[in-house]
Amino acid sequence: MKNIFLQLTLFIASISANAQEFNPFYQSIVTQVKFDSVQQKLQKFQDFGIKTVGSSAHNNAFDWLKSYYKNYGYTTIEQQSVNVSGNIGYNLIVTKLGKKYPDEFIIIDGHYDTLNGPGANDNGSGTVTLLEIARLMANIETDYSIKFIHFTGEERGLIGSQEYVNKIAVPQNLKIKAVLNIDEVGGVKNKANTIIVCEQDESNPTSNNAASSELTTKMANIFPLYTLLKTEISNAYSSDYMPFQAVGYPITGLFEKNETPYAHTINDVIDNLDLNYLYEVVKGSLATLLHFSEAKQQLNTIDIKNEIVKLYPNPIKDIVYFSEPIVNITVEIVNQNGQIVFSEYLSKSTSQLNLKQLKKGVYYVNLKYNTSQNQYKLIKK
Repeated sequence: MKNIFLQLTLFIASISANAQEFNPFYQSIVTQVKFDSVQQKLQKFQDFGIKTVGSSAHNNAFDWLKSYYKNYGYTTIEQQSVNVSGNIGYNLIVTKLGKKYPDEFIIIDGHYDTLNGPGANDNGSGTVTLLEIARLMANIETDYSIKFIHFTGEERGLIGSQEYVNKIAVPQNLKIKAVLNIDEVGGVKNKANTIIVCEQDESNPTSNNAASSELTTKMANIFPLYTLLKTEISNAYSSDYMPFQAVGYPITGLFEKNETPYAHTINDVIDNLDLNYLYEVVKGSLATLLHFSEAKQQLNTIDIKNEIVKLYPNPIKDIVYFSEPIVNITVEIVNQNGQIVFSEYLSKSTSQLNLKQLKKGVYYVNLKYNTSQNQYKLIKK
């Protein structure tokens, strides 16, 4: 949670989505964000109670977070001990290696400690955003490495992030391409939560301001391409990206436009935020990380080039089946007028498609992978 007295005057900028290129592959991943998954994780986070550093609630939340990454298949999972006013807490650091630039990192972070309440918004909203993104990116190939970091001690003065920067990032001379901080993005119940604030560095030292502005503008352009949200740009302040900013790393961040009045109180609960808004924030954050890390569409595991895959029956009524399951392939269906009437990227193993929505007629089904494709003629009764 940000200290109100440190907040600077909000600088609002309308961003044109046309400045950023839409990526169909990224969209196919974004569509897999599950509202129920976000809600259930947030409920569990809330149920742990007040997660002050050193409390059993804090420690249970840490173990819970760690278990998710293990279940998702991440293997490089580290914890950093942090002393917060005599109490010991832990930063959770999970690394996903990039294929092209394994030594260059995109950091996405959010704190999980809370103050005076269960912190559903501050910062359960950021915490579950990281978890849902990590779930969907576990098997996605990226050019740059990613570090998912859950900081402790934020509510006591950014202690966890300061410790990470001072004892890990700087001593190891980490090459950090971007730091994306997510703090309090749940919105306010019964308000029109239609805008997400994208935050850029406007502080000293100024050497990293231009890079921060570029990242933030890019993110502000990305959100409208993949979500229902509009964006505004403001200054970064008083959250876990600031220790990175102080030593020259490029930062950006997300914060709700309608600021909750319930932060740091017992009323910071799910019933007082906007889950639909949070759902859109998760989608936009995922799209941003896909762009920042330069995620790649992996090659298909089935050799459709040699026509191992067949389509049947033909003609069809509603359902078309594949003779072998296909995965990581774009299915595109074109009518006789050359119009694309169906297009979907299949990121999960699929054996059939429901084409009930198609009218009767003759179609051409293109299975596209990498730079090649196969085409099949299909008749719909």
